This record gives sequence, structure tokens and C-alpha cells, in this order.
Amino acid sequence: MIYLDNAATSFPKPPALAETMKDFLDTEAVNPGRSGFDLSLRAGLRIDELRQNLASYFNHPDNDPNRVVFTANATDALNLAIQGVCHAGDHVVSTVLEHNSVLRPLFELQKMGITHDLAPCDERGFVHPASIEKLLRPETRLVIMTHASNVLGTIQPVQRIGEICRAKGILFLIDTAQTAGVIPVDMKATHADLLAFTGHKGLMGPTGTGGLLVGNKVEVRPIRWGGTGVRSAVRGHLEEYPYRLEAGTLNTVGLAGLGAGLEWARNHDAFNTETQLTNRLLEGLDDLPSIGILGLEKGEKDINLAGRLSVISLLIDGMDPAKAGMFLDADWDIAVRTGLLCAPLVHEAMGTLQGGTIRISPGPFNTPQHIDQLLEALATF
Repeated sequence: MIYLDNAATSFPKPPALAETMKDFLDTEAVNPGRSGFDLSLRAGLRIDELRQNLASYFNHPDNDPNRVVFTANATDALNLAIQGVCHAGDHVVSTVLEHNSVLRPLFELQKMGITHDLAPCDERGFVHPASIEKLLRPETRLVIMTHASNVLGTIQPVQRIGEICRAKGILFLIDTAQTAGVIPVDMKATHADLLAFTGHKGLMGPTGTGGLLVGNKVEVRPIRWGGTGVRSAVRGHLEEYPYRLEAGTLNTVGLAGLGAGLEWARNHDAFNTETQLTNRLLEGLDDLPSIGILGLEKGEKDINLAGRLSVISLLIDGMDPAKAGMFLDADWDIAVRTGLLCAPLVHEAMGTLQGGTIRISPGPFNTPQHIDQLLEALATF
């Protein structure tokens, strides 16, 4: 199979991932730090080291590993952040580019008296800072923005928007699901108060891993309570981080794998590999007049100049995206993503709400031959 759905989940994983997880299962897979015996302490030290590595990787403003909170994925982290800082009467600003992991919580929170507005994107898929600033109100509590669109790959001007939020005293939350592990993500430089990430995409980790980085000037209310393994006689949930936002036993096996994935991502230039493959794809698509690319004009052949990640959404004249995806799978053994990609408002803005698109997202283990095979297949439609 030629796998071109890395924007959903990176695959295959680096060999070190499975090796590390197996070794952890064989030697350390006990409750981390919740007992006094050496093995538990050693497992706890591994998790503590990962917190520190992630605080460093994302340049947490205070380099505070205790404010790296582990979650099941980016959706879990975003829910934790949104529900944990907003109160009835608050206003939130976000964008039409967001994934349902943001849109659906905002929709549900309307029932609690929390309102929101969504900034538009332009025809190429970028949100302009002025569009965000225009929507801010005195009661605006939070601005949420994806770092890069999962449909279009467009990298958003998060630094400028963070500057606007910081100047107005508004919290800024960045969703890095598409960018973490692919391009630099700097919490301090972007003035981010909160940063959500997932482990199973660019960080090359297993599914079921992710987290929320919380700035030291932000307090997030717990939205779940339970065991922490620390000061168990206290009746209420603990106030200090990371226990404040974590309850129950962590996915330690998955986090061991995430540590291996993070190490791999730090030592490999996945962005360069993926960019070269995507540029090869763009050059080939230029010879296929029946295929259009969302947000790009024919003849654009450099994804870097377009300000995008290696995420391409295609339309084929006269063919339903779902049908095209089925043919690619059945006849060519090529895996792509089709449909609305969990981000319906992007498609509404781009005029593709009926049927969605075909998304191509190369990963670091794809090859030029994979792209050539895809182009050969697309030429038959």
C-alpha cells in the first residue's frame, strides 16, 4: 500500500517506536511514581523526562515541565483548555478553518452562555489578523486558532495574532495538530498561553497520546477529577500542575512511544522530505487539466512559497471525491482521505461542502516513486 494520509495519522512509524514500547512493556510498565519501589520510580522518571523534553521542544515560556499535561489527543487537550478557561458570559473568537475538535465544543458551550464568532479565511485559505481583531469584544476571553489547516495545509499567522491577544489581555490557544513535529512550534515566540498537540501525527508517536501546555499565568479549571497517586488523603482534587488536569493512570506505554517519536522528529527533517514530495506532486498535477487544487492556482509548484504544509486537497472534474478515493484504493492500492475531513466550514468557504475533497498528505517515509504512482493513477480519471 502507498499511504498518503499522514495528516490524519503518520504511518508507518519509525522502528524505534515499537522497540521502545515493547521494551517499556517488558521492563517498566507499572504505575509511574505511585509506589515507592524502584521500578515505579523509574517509570515516573521516564514520564518526567518526557514532560521536560516537550516543554523544551515547544519552548514553554517558563520551561516548566509540570505545566505539560498529558491527554488522549489534541481533541482532548482542546476540550480541556476551552472548558477549563471559559465561563458563562464569556466570548470566544476562532476561525472557519478549525477542526470539529474546536467547532463542536464551541457549539456545545453556547448552551452554557458562552458565545463565539468565527473569522473568515481568504480564497487561498489564510485568516488575516485584522479579521480576528475585528471580532474582539470587551468580554472576549479566548482566541483559538489552528496553526495550519488540516484541509489546505495553510500555515496561519499565529505570531501576529498572538501579539494582538497579548496586547489586549486575551488568552491565546494554538492547535498544533498539523504542525507539531513538522515545523517549529514556539509557544513563547507566538505569545501562546495554551498549546494543544497530538502525538500520532508529525511527532510520529502512537495514537492515544497528546497534551496541553499551560502558561504559568493561566489557570485552567479541571473538568474531571480522580486519583493522582499523590496526597490521597486530600478530599478534593489537587490544585497543582500537572495533577490539576490529569486524573487516573496515564497511558504510560503510549507516552514511552511518544518519547521515541519526539526523539526521531528532532533528528530528522521530515518537513524537507515532505516538501520535496509535494512539489513533485504539484509539478505533475500541472499536466492534468481535469484536476484542481484548493487554494492554489495552476502553475504553482513550490509549497514553501505558498506558505503551506504538505497537505493538498484535490478536486477532479466530474468525479465525486469518495468515488475517486475508492478507485485509488481498490485499483492502485493508494490510501488517501476523502470527504469533509472533520472541518466542514473550510469546505463551506471553499465551495466544496457537497462531497468534500481528496486529500493527499505525504509523510517522511514516502518516496518519489509513490508520488509518481499516484500521478499515474490520477491521469486515468
